[in-house]
Amino acid sequence: MKHDIFTAKRLLLVEPSITLVITGKALERRDAGDDIMILSAGEPDFITPKYIRDYAIEAINRGFTHYTKTAGILPLRELIVKKLKEDNNLDYEPSDIIVSTGAKQSIYNVMESILNDDDEVIIPSPFWVSYPEIVRLAGGKPVIVDTEDDGFILTAEKLKKNITNKTKAIILNTPNNPTGMVYYKDTLEDLADIIVENDLLCVSDEIYEKVLYDGKKHYSIAALGEDIKNNTVIINGFSKAYAMTGWRIGYAAGPEFIIKNCLKLQGHSTSCPSSIGQAAAYAALKNKNEEFDNMLATFDKRRKFIMEKLDKLEGISYIRPEGAFYFFINVSKFYGRKGVNDSLSFCNFLLKNGNVAVTPGKAFGMDDYIRISYAVSTAEIERAMIKFKKVLEMLVE
Repeated sequence: MKHDIFTAKRLLLVEPSITLVITGKALERRDAGDDIMILSAGEPDFITPKYIRDYAIEAINRGFTHYTKTAGILPLRELIVKKLKEDNNLDYEPSDIIVSTGAKQSIYNVMESILNDDDEVIIPSPFWVSYPEIVRLAGGKPVIVDTEDDGFILTAEKLKKNITNKTKAIILNTPNNPTGMVYYKDTLEDLADIIVENDLLCVSDEIYEKVLYDGKKHYSIAALGEDIKNNTVIINGFSKAYAMTGWRIGYAAGPEFIIKNCLKLQGHSTSCPSSIGQAAAYAALKNKNEEFDNMLATFDKRRKFIMEKLDKLEGISYIRPEGAFYFFINVSKFYGRKGVNDSLSFCNFLLKNGNVAVTPGKAFGMDDYIRISYAVSTAEIERAMIKFKKVLEMLVE
């Protein structure tokens, strides 16, 4: 069989997820018996809260195991509407909501629903690894805008500069993966003015909205006025705030005609999301998540511990995370030594010599950096930081 004949051309433009590749290598070595510390994946190490698990088990036992409506069960969508009102001061109807198999599918649904060939989507860099690839899979062209000189926040000036007659949408992510940076209200207001003026769609990924530190507040760009709300699709889900990664439930909220197009697409791809996952998500929103405060306090403790260790290391710099659970660390001063020439070779060197798996910044559009996740056990972080220090010392010997 000829591989080129049976490979879709659009897939040739798409790179595999480096995050999953690195994690896969680390898991293979762990399965082989090596003591590997995996700080590469963005998955909370906490188990899903008991009240959610109990409700899901009850749902299974009462036979809630069949197909649901493609958009998701109405009681869940009604709770999402309530959540958006109470948390984000946004008014939606259940018909403005579609529940999908994870927030990633929600983003994919939107891009497939709005993009024609060569439509451009502006993506601030650094970005979550899947944004550009999803745009390419949908036939669009990702336009990457570097934000490093502006404190890793997209400015209105840079947004305006990169808009062309082919620009269809922009993806915003706050709090941001991989930097942990948070977009403040005044910045969002400036961006909103340009988005509305140019009639773009803003895809606002707010999956980390609950994971905030130092008194920071989350603002949804859609809440800044009716005009920007009409030009925004909010993406959110349950994986981060409720430690529900494996349940695979996300959602999109936005203009009804876009949601209807997403519904049409989803109806011919995955159909409805898991009924059990939806039951768990319903329980998550129906009851107060009393475990989240403890989870956030643990994340913050780990964040401060890592900052304390990083501050003592020479040759690196990093961004102080305001949200999410990642450090984005500049390690470029170690390039050119012992075969380490970029972020990927740095990560491979760290994995080989320190048994620590982290993600290369190349995956996020910035090759001078690596990303460390602290959504793993405190004990694993402590051991990993010792190994990280030793590997840096090896590189300067």
